[in-house]
Amino acid sequence: MKTKISLIVRIILGLLLLAAGIMSLFSSAEPMQYPEPADKFMSALIDTGYMIIIIGVLKVLVGVSLLINRFVPLSLVVFTPISINMVLFHAFLDIKSILPALVIGFLNVYLLFNYLESYKPLLKAKN
Repeated sequence: MKTKISLIVRIILGLLLLAAGIMSLFSSAEPMQYPEPADKFMSALIDTGYMIIIIGVLKVLVGVSLLINRFVPLSLVVFTPISINMVLFHAFLDIKSILPALVIGFLNVYLLFNYLESYKPLLKAKN
C-alpha cells in the first residue's frame, strides 16, 4: 500500500489541491470564462456566497492532509464527491477543458484503491 508510486501520487494530488484551494480562496482575478451552460452553473455557485469558499477550504484541508500523511483515507473520501463533480461538470458542460479534472479524478481514485483496506470495516454488513 505504501509504495513509491502511491507516495508520489499522494504528494502530487496534495500539491494540486493545496494550490487550487489557495488560489480559489485568495485570488482576486476574474473567474474563468466557460461556455454558456457551464458559465450559468458556475455563476450560481458563486452567487450562493459560500459554495466556492467551502470547496476551496476542503481542497486546502485535503491537500494538507495528503502532504503531511494524516487522515489520508478520510480526506480521500471527503474529496471524492468534489472530484466526481469536477469530472461531470466538464463532461457535460465544458468538455474542452476536461483534462485537469480527469487527472485529479484519476489520482483520487488511484489513492482510494490504495487505501482500500482502510475502508473494509465501513463496507462490512452488520449481522
